[in-house]
Amino acid sequence: MKKICLKAPAKINLGLSILKKLSSGYHEVKFIFQQVSLFDRIHLQETKKDEIKVFCNDKNVPLNEVNTVYQAALLIKKMMKIKKGVIIKIDKKIPVAAGLGGSSSDAAQTLIGLNKIWNLGLNTQELIKFGLKIGMDVAYQLVGGTKLATHLGEKIQPLPQIPKMNLLLSNPNQAVSTKWAYTHIDYSQIGKKQLEEMIEAIKEGDIKKIAKNLHNDFEFWVPNFCPAVLKIKKLMLDNGALGAMMSGSGPTVFGIFETKPAALKAYQVLKKDFPKTYFVQNLG
Repeated sequence: MKKICLKAPAKINLGLSILKKLSSGYHEVKFIFQQVSLFDRIHLQETKKDEIKVFCNDKNVPLNEVNTVYQAALLIKKMMKIKKGVIIKIDKKIPVAAGLGGSSSDAAQTLIGLNKIWNLGLNTQELIKFGLKIGMDVAYQLVGGTKLATHLGEKIQPLPQIPKMNLLLSNPNQAVSTKWAYTHIDYSQIGKKQLEEMIEAIKEGDIKKIAKNLHNDFEFWVPNFCPAVLKIKKLMLDNGALGAMMSGSGPTVFGIFETKPAALKAYQVLKKDFPKTYFVQNLG
């Protein structure tokens, strides 16, 4: 039986603006995505039995239809009329419900892996259509790189590749569901930042300018639920970060540092109170 192992990278949002609520109940958004070098690993093994089985080393990850990799496998099987089954093992390194897109990345790699294992010949745009049925960030995680995502997150435009950045990710070991974050939107705060300065900084390849123009609308209300976000952010800035910001719907905070030694020095400080702290770099 065929099998494959794929790396599923985390992402951060260098910019995140929620523009408005649509009549559909969804929100029009403007995101700037960047993948980073923190990975889950997705092991896929084909089985003759027509079933989907999911295993994970993290007890916080559901193993049923709630799981995005299960949804991805079920969708592929149903849409492509596949009668074989698959065993999926998730080696989880990306914190759960952390604003780092781990579950979306896992789903994206499941779609990519099953497309290969079952020789389906689906192109990226076809995989993106499947991904959008699972979650907003899956479309981006299928393509990676530095991207601007608009509308519901499915309209993706490339941005110039950013020079190598030295980053810290720090998670307060608290989960924030994306659904909760959207349910509690402070509509008086959103949509004021259109991210033009960040896009310009990326085009210039100016890391200091990128660090100065970080923006995330979710930061207006998520820290009310998770005050550790502001504590981590302050620790990063006090220990040499050029800029720091919560990623996605949180609560993970990332900081940009001028040099690797500066990042590793701050890492030692943050790791004492926040064990889920990681040194990473952006992926090209």
